[in-house]
Amino acid sequence: MNHDFSFAARASSPSAGDAVILVMGITGVGKSTFISKLTGEDAGIGHDLESYTKGIGIYSMNVENRVIYLVDTPGFNDTWRSDLEILKEISYITSTIYKHRMKLAGILYLHRISDNRVSGSAAKNFTLLQRICGPDAASRVFLITTMWDQIKTRGPDYREAEMRETRLSSTIEFWGALCQQGSQTRRWLGDYETGIKAIIELLALNEKGGYLTHQLQKELVDEDRPLAETMAGRELLMEYSSVERKCAQEVWSFEQGACNESEASTSLLEVRSQLRDMKLAQQELRVSLRSVFIEREKAYNKVLQKVCTEQKQLARDVEKGRRDYQRLLQDNSANDALLVEERQSWQLRRQELDDEERLGHRTRASAQQERQRIEEEERDFHESLQQLSLENEEQCIETQEIVEKLRKRDVMKRNLLPLLGVLGGTGLAIAGTVTGLAPLAGAGIGVGFAYASKLEFSRKAGDHASSKYSLWEGVLGGGQGAAGASLD
Repeated sequence: MNHDFSFAARASSPSAGDAVILVMGITGVGKSTFISKLTGEDAGIGHDLESYTKGIGIYSMNVENRVIYLVDTPGFNDTWRSDLEILKEISYITSTIYKHRMKLAGILYLHRISDNRVSGSAAKNFTLLQRICGPDAASRVFLITTMWDQIKTRGPDYREAEMRETRLSSTIEFWGALCQQGSQTRRWLGDYETGIKAIIELLALNEKGGYLTHQLQKELVDEDRPLAETMAGRELLMEYSSVERKCAQEVWSFEQGACNESEASTSLLEVRSQLRDMKLAQQELRVSLRSVFIEREKAYNKVLQKVCTEQKQLARDVEKGRRDYQRLLQDNSANDALLVEERQSWQLRRQELDDEERLGHRTRASAQQERQRIEEEERDFHESLQQLSLENEEQCIETQEIVEKLRKRDVMKRNLLPLLGVLGGTGLAIAGTVTGLAPLAGAGIGVGFAYASKLEFSRKAGDHASSKYSLWEGVLGGGQGAAGASLD
């Protein structure tokens, strides 16, 4: 199946097929690699912006002429963020896009098939994921097992991995409950093909059966519940209460002297600190999300502004690349014209020598010597011009490659703007106009739409036979050609 990767202007509002997919999983399962294989480098918000997004990564890709947003979500039990922070972030994103009628196509949960056992962190993630999607939307959740590319096929390790996969999908405490509710498992082999296949299959489910509302969206938006009264919130409260009771028991044991040094895993001070943290977490979980959502909206608005700033610089870099390339083309044309002029001059000089020799104004030896001098001059000129043309050709190719990369980054970041506009509270139309970028196509009546547009980057497989300057023929030619110019 070919996936269209041409440049094309889009309306600033998401089209009917545009959708969001959450990518979840504990640290180290390969989420970053998975997303990078699908979207390429620099396709999303930069790492320097993740401090605003609580570690959430947002990326865009084009699948069959529609923009798909991949939201990279830290797993629960993350080293740097609390479970409550992560749940709040997921709550904000899913409820906000739901209120703005953006589609949540589903969740891809990545899990290492190489793990000999399901860790407590993984089991906890499975449980919370069930609470987030709910039984009605479980069919829109895929378990993507990773690390298959590191296992030799038909060997004992591969058979063991297949057995782990079966245990995962059949054990209720792991993925079994979700499987019984319609969830499916897929293998990612570390490549683009198996990754995009999983996404296309998830999108196809939605196209066939409709986009489903996830449990957390329904509870927060339709039922207007506080986070503590959602299924996911209650799960966290149960965990916090359990840890609190355990800490309280340890404190009591310390105070009663029931534990000796060998039995104590931590100091009394550390246990009391953990107990205090559990109490605060429960209180925070019960606080209204309104203030939290206001803070998150402001944070995403900052992300939006920073991405727009990046785009302005990208636009300047692309325009500079265009000018450099056009200058190189002009140099090539000037060299061609100079070659024609010099050839005419040499031809005229040879004709004059023939006439001088025929009329007796020059001896045959003198004429032959002058012809040799002209040939040497012509040969030296050709060699110099050939070297110059070769260098110019290399610069043309290098400049083209650089600007192609810049254009790709520009387009894929532009695709982020509608989602960032929603999350940042500015609205879709505003998100499409704050970039201040010059239109990629030629000037004219379409300029106003180009400023407010969302662009897609896609690529048609098999177009490599076209001229290596095909991109620039469209870009420099202006008009509609720029928007649809091929990168191949």
